[in-house]
Amino acid sequence: MYAKWMLFFLLSLGALPFQSIAMHWAPAPVIHGSGHGGHGGGHDRHAGKPFLLHEGEGAEAQLMSPSKAVQPLTLEHGRVSVKAMGTGNYHALVATRSVGDLHESAVRYIYMHGKPSGVSPSLLIGHEKSALEIEPAPLAREHWRYYSNTDARFIVRFKGEPLAGAKVSMQTGNGSSSEFTADAEGLVTVPLPDDFMYEKPGRMANPPSEFVLTAKHHAGSEKHMTTFSYGYHINPKHWQSTELGLAVIGGGMLIGGFITLRKRRRREKK
Repeated sequence: MYAKWMLFFLLSLGALPFQSIAMHWAPAPVIHGSGHGGHGGGHDRHAGKPFLLHEGEGAEAQLMSPSKAVQPLTLEHGRVSVKAMGTGNYHALVATRSVGDLHESAVRYIYMHGKPSGVSPSLLIGHEKSALEIEPAPLAREHWRYYSNTDARFIVRFKGEPLAGAKVSMQTGNGSSSEFTADAEGLVTVPLPDDFMYEKPGRMANPPSEFVLTAKHHAGSEKHMTTFSYGYHINPKHWQSTELGLAVIGGGMLIGGFITLRKRRRREKK
């Protein structure tokens, strides 16, 4: 099943003109067959979570823990395997690069298993990780996810302060693109597009896609660019409405059959 998800994901990336997107993080396919006995059917949870930094040549990467401790990461052809830093909860995967007056960053939040951190994810999310940053408000986490045909909210900040009127663009792995403007409080409401090809009922039967938000800002002679990337899923309403309709039809047939049976028995008793 995972292999099918990754194949769908990689194919979806082909529809997205990544060369036009700034540096950003995305899940990397798991390389199977390197575990004990060469079995390729599973993934070693201790091997870490693999991610790719697209358009990130020359960038530096680091992992920030829930308590804001920082661990440098080594990129190998843009790929990195991320392990928890002793505690569970959400971590921040951060990449930065500066070339002349251009300063770029890419941020992604990932959940890592481990000992309870004892702190709220909001501590990490609200911490300044780059001069220009797209902050989820809130981050879709725990039992909630980003779904198609729903609104997601973000705050664009520059040096920790909301950036009024910031321009934000979105591109998805399914080929959609949009542009938005932040309000006076730096808030951007992003309608996630309903751009999935519906397959089967159930979330597990429909692999997620990716969306990338990009913000740019000029400060004097300096140019800043940042991205926030995350996965989003097909809206459950696609199959829930179908299931409900089938349930109603099935219930009606059951009730109708019961009534018919009772009438038949009454006639037989007469």
